Amino acid sequence: MKKIYNLIFIVVLALAASCQKPQYVEPTADRQGITSLTAYFTSGKYVDQAIAKLDVTDENMDYYVIEIPWFFPEESEDPTTIYMSSLRIRAELAPNCKIEPALTVLDLNLENRFQFTNNRGETRDIIITGKRTKSKKNNLMSFALTDPYRIDGFINDDTNEIYLFTTDDLTGFSAEAVACAHATVETNLSVKKDYNNDQEVTVLAQDGKTERTYTIQKRYPNKIPYGFRTESARQLFNFEPVSRLGFPEYTVTVNPSLAYVGGNLVVCLGNGDTPVYLDGLTGVKTGEINLGSATPAAVTNDEGGNVIITNHAEPQETLEIYKTKSVTEAPVLFHSFVNETDVPVGYNVKVHGNIDTDAVIILTHEGVAGVTETSKYTRVVVSGGAVVSTETVDLAGLGLSWGAAPTNAAKVVPVSAKAEDGVMLCYYSYNTIVYVNGNGAIAATLPVLDEGISSNYNTNVMEAKTYNNAPYAIHMVSSHFPMWGCGPHIRVFDISSPGSIKDGMTVLENTAIEWYQTAAQGCAAADVIMAPSTDGFKVYIYYFDHNAGVIGGYVADCIDI
Repeated sequence: MKKIYNLIFIVVLALAASCQKPQYVEPTADRQGITSLTAYFTSGKYVDQAIAKLDVTDENMDYYVIEIPWFFPEESEDPTTIYMSSLRIRAELAPNCKIEPALTVLDLNLENRFQFTNNRGETRDIIITGKRTKSKKNNLMSFALTDPYRIDGFINDDTNEIYLFTTDDLTGFSAEAVACAHATVETNLSVKKDYNNDQEVTVLAQDGKTERTYTIQKRYPNKIPYGFRTESARQLFNFEPVSRLGFPEYTVTVNPSLAYVGGNLVVCLGNGDTPVYLDGLTGVKTGEINLGSATPAAVTNDEGGNVIITNHAEPQETLEIYKTKSVTEAPVLFHSFVNETDVPVGYNVKVHGNIDTDAVIILTHEGVAGVTETSKYTRVVVSGGAVVSTETVDLAGLGLSWGAAPTNAAKVVPVSAKAEDGVMLCYYSYNTIVYVNGNGAIAATLPVLDEGISSNYNTNVMEAKTYNNAPYAIHMVSSHFPMWGCGPHIRVFDISSPGSIKDGMTVLENTAIEWYQTAAQGCAAADVIMAPSTDGFKVYIYYFDHNAGVIGGYVADCIDI
C-alpha cells in the first residue's frame, strides 16, 4: 500500500473520565533565548484562553510586540480594547534562560521593561508591548453564480482562481460571494456578466490595505481517479466551543455526535437538547435544526446528503432512525426496531453508503456503567433505498467487549456499503484497531500503542466513508489528560484492503491539533465525521473533542488541476 506522508490535515476525538494515571511529558524548547510569548485573557468569558502568540525567530531581539487581534473571536464584532490593559503573558524559554522580574499580568498599551539572561549568563534589557492589529486575511469562503440559477464555484486559494465546473452557457449571470471575517468583497457582483469568459473578483482585508484578486474561470470538471488530493487539504476552523457556542463545560457528561448536510455542520450533544447547526465553512452557529417527531440521541450523515437521527433505546424499547436532507425540514421516519438485547443502544450510529440507494448502518450498543460490558452492535442493511435486514451481531466470541458511553463505549463502523465487507472498531482500553471481516473473524489488527499513542489517550472514535472511489477510515484519539500536554490526534487510512491494516495504510495524519481546555480531566467524549460536498468535488472532515475543548473542520478536493 502506497503511503503518503504529506502532513496537512485532520481531526479530534473522545477523551475519558477514565481510569489511567497520567504519564507526565517533559516540555522541550530546543531553540536559544525566548522562543515565544503568549497573551492570555484574565477576565470575561474567555478567561485563561490564549488571545495571541508571538513566535520569536531572532534570538537577539530586544523589542517584542504582541499583535492582538482587533476582534475576538475573529468573526465577532467584539473589540479587544478592554483586554489590552490586563493580559497575562507567558514566555517559552530555552533551558537556563530567565526573564526578570517574572512575567505576570501586563498592560500591553505600555512598554514593559525587563531584563533577559540567556543560557550563557549574558543579560540585556528587553521591552514587551502590544498593539491591536486589524486582520490581513482576504480569502473568499464561497462564490456562486445566482441568477438566473445557482452554480457554486470552486475556490483555489493557492492560485487565486475560482472554477465554474459546468458546460452551460454562462452569458448574463449575476453572482454572490462571502469573504472571511471582516474582509470586504470589492467587486460589484450583482452586475450581470458573461462568465463564459474570465472575470475577476477582488477582496480587501480588514486592514484596508491587503488585497487579493481571484480570476473566475469556466472549466470542465475533471477529477483525479481516486480519493482526494492531500496537498489540497486546509483547515476551515478550529476553536473552543464552550465560550463561543455556549456548549457545556468539559466536566459535564455529554454524548456528542456530528453530521453534515447542505453546507451545515450539525452538532448533537446527546443530552436531550435540540441539535444546533453551524456554518460548515466558518463554524458560526446558525440555529437549531427542525426535529419534527425525532428524539435526538445521536446524528450522523451518509454519502448521499442525508442526516440520520436516532433516539436512545433501553432493552425492549424501540429504536427509531429518522432521516432528512435539510436542517430546516422535519425529518421523516426511515426505520425502527425493538432493541431485544440486554444493553442500551442509540448514542453511537455510523453509516457507509447512501441510504437512498445502498448502505450499511451500524448502531453500537453500550455497556452499563458498573453493571456490564457488551460486545454487540446492530447492523441495518439498505438496498435500493429500503431496509432489507436488521440484525444484532455479538463479537464476544472474538474476545472483544467495551463499556458504557461515552468514554468507554466503542464506535463500530462499516468498512463499505456492503455488509459482507465487515466492520472496524477500536476502544479504550483495548487500544487496537480491529478489522472483523464478513465471516465474523478478526482479519487484521493495528495496536495503536505501537503507533505513538500512549495510555494517556482515549481511542474509541472511528468513522468510515467512500469518497471518489476511495474507501477511507478515520481513527481519532483524544486525551484523557489534556492538562498533561496530550492533545487530540487523527489519522486517515485507505482501507481498500482492510485486511492489510497491520501493514500500515496511513494516508494523512495530524498529531498537532490545537486544543483549549487544559485545566483538568473531564468527560472524554468526542466524534469525527467525513462528508462529501453536494457536487462531489470536495470532502469535509469535522471533529469535536469535548474534554479537550475544541471543535474544527478541514476540507480537501479531488480536482485534477
